[in-house]
Amino acid sequence: MPNPSFLCALAFSLCLLAGKIGAQSNKPPTVADSLATLLTKAPPDTQRVNLLTDYAWEINETETGTAEKHLNEAVVLAQKLGFKRGESNAWNGLGVVAEIRGNKELALAHYQKALDIRRQIKDRRGMAGTLTNLGNVYNDMGDVENSVRSHRESLELYTELGDTLRMARVHGNLSEVLQSVAFYEEAYAELFEARVLLEHHPDRRILAGVLTLMGHVRFELDMYKEAHDWYSEALQIRRNTSDEDPANIAESWLNLGNALDEIGSELDSMVYTDSALVCYQTSLSIYEELNDDPGRAIVFTNLGDTYKHKKDYDKAMFYLEKAENIRRELDDQPGLAETYNVINDVVFRKGNVEQSLEYIRKYYDIAVDIGDLKYQQRAFRDFSRAYAALGDFSRAYTYRVRYDSLRYAMLDEQRTKTFELKDALFVDEKNKNEVERQKQALERARLRTYALLGGALALFLLVALLFNRNRLRARANQALAAKNVVIEHEKERADNLLKNILPESVAEELKTNNSVQPVRYESVSVLFTDFKGFTQIAERLSPEDLVAELDACFRLFDSICAKYGLEKIKTIGDAYMCAGGLPEPNVTHAVDAVGAALEMQSKLAELMNKKTREGKPRFDMRVGIHTGPVVAGVVGSHKFAYDIWGDAVNTAARLEQSGEPGRVNISEATYLLVKDRFECQFRGNLSAKNKGEIAMYFVAGH
Repeated sequence: MPNPSFLCALAFSLCLLAGKIGAQSNKPPTVADSLATLLTKAPPDTQRVNLLTDYAWEINETETGTAEKHLNEAVVLAQKLGFKRGESNAWNGLGVVAEIRGNKELALAHYQKALDIRRQIKDRRGMAGTLTNLGNVYNDMGDVENSVRSHRESLELYTELGDTLRMARVHGNLSEVLQSVAFYEEAYAELFEARVLLEHHPDRRILAGVLTLMGHVRFELDMYKEAHDWYSEALQIRRNTSDEDPANIAESWLNLGNALDEIGSELDSMVYTDSALVCYQTSLSIYEELNDDPGRAIVFTNLGDTYKHKKDYDKAMFYLEKAENIRRELDDQPGLAETYNVINDVVFRKGNVEQSLEYIRKYYDIAVDIGDLKYQQRAFRDFSRAYAALGDFSRAYTYRVRYDSLRYAMLDEQRTKTFELKDALFVDEKNKNEVERQKQALERARLRTYALLGGALALFLLVALLFNRNRLRARANQALAAKNVVIEHEKERADNLLKNILPESVAEELKTNNSVQPVRYESVSVLFTDFKGFTQIAERLSPEDLVAELDACFRLFDSICAKYGLEKIKTIGDAYMCAGGLPEPNVTHAVDAVGAALEMQSKLAELMNKKTREGKPRFDMRVGIHTGPVVAGVVGSHKFAYDIWGDAVNTAARLEQSGEPGRVNISEATYLLVKDRFECQFRGNLSAKNKGEIAMYFVAGH
């Protein structure tokens, strides 16, 4: 499927005033010719500087060389005339031209010159626009710290100016930066601010863009149902807007299809998958009418990927070849890499490993040329899979090592970006707090003066009250001491209850701050269990007996989790979920989870043998374990619940469903962490949405 972060950028560029801030509005096709005619007669004055800049804006995307020439002339003339505003506009225009040409470093230099001049002349609107441009370039370069600082300063200026539309746009830009380093809740908060600003804006199309971005954030968190709801609301607004761009409506159908496809994959439901196909076809029909080749190529690739999961490989190839032809005509190298990646998976599933290798080489070469590490990493993984299928285990191992090395390098880079962003957010908050402290200090000084004047009168009144107060205090202290004993007892009971519901560290945070901040854990082992044939057994038992049987099993599991240091997350019907490595991270969580799973199976078998002798129904259990990143937090405002989210949770559940009763089924990620402690047996691959094939292993024991 298309990367939601790409769709995020696309949606904002379509919906929140396309083009850089400071750029001119769209003008009739004759404007450039008219400006060129005026330039032939314009004397060397400030008006000519403005004409040169305006003309460059009109042609900067189609004739970058000519635009650059006129902007340089504008700079020289403005400097000669001492026309600072005109010079800053020209430097800003040169920054845009450099961006269009892909020269980020030069764009930064030009934007910085424009910003320096605009600071000198106190042009706050111009400063805000250039800061926004700087923030976007820094983000493109991966410099999250400077990107956040630039956007924050821009937002402060637009707030002072009361420009709600551009305030909303900067919130959207900040959301994109935060989402790029997995700060999803913070990104969502920025979009919420944008939504509030736009709620009563007459142009509902802009609000639809923000709702789409809110859907993208939920999509990144694997919260596909919530993403579906936001996409639906955005689509409804766009369909009810008479002058809406049809391309935006097509994009909304595409987003809706992506969400439905993921829901169908999670629930293993063809109903949702078929609904996704309807959405894709609706999107495609609009792109066909618009003769929009890039849009058609995206939909064709999505259709191919969906039919691949339906195992209709011929239809998948039909659409993927259409996408390939379009992207080759457009010389869309990133798009070709995506399409070749999906084609490789289709032909591999059809059993044509040699052809799969050809497509892996194609998209790997493209990834190297354009510097796309994500697809280079995928290529190493696919090379390893293909050579293993051909029996060339030496090459398969070599590529697996390269895959793991690049994966860990990318994780390190991501962590670095995360730390940079945390530093930027901390410094920004620290500066705000310092300003607030200074205001409070001035207010305290003013109040101190008034206090001194009233002090003498207050002292006189205080002496008169003290005598009577001391008499009352003795009586009150006796009653208060008795109440304190009761309060302390109730507080202890409440604390113990809260610690039974939440992890101790999480409970302490909730008591201290009245809220719990979500935390991302890079490596957690998630354990899922459920009972085979539970529904049929439940039909034969009374509700009381059923709950009693489950309670006996889950109490057993609770004690084993406590023994191995795992955190119980929740039970859902007959399913039991726990995790190792949180809320306090550790390096033994995979070994702990596997050890706990083996003991669960062993102790359950003993319990079930006893139940069988007593003539009671027998529960046989499947167990699945996967290791990966999750987001953990507390949901609810009255009935608190500690929960975890992320792809690792979904994968663990799929591993449990693919397991066998009495066995412990683990993923390759977990296997690599426990293979030195437990004997494991490779037992095949699990097909996982957007992750390809995941190797599975049965754990035999110590």
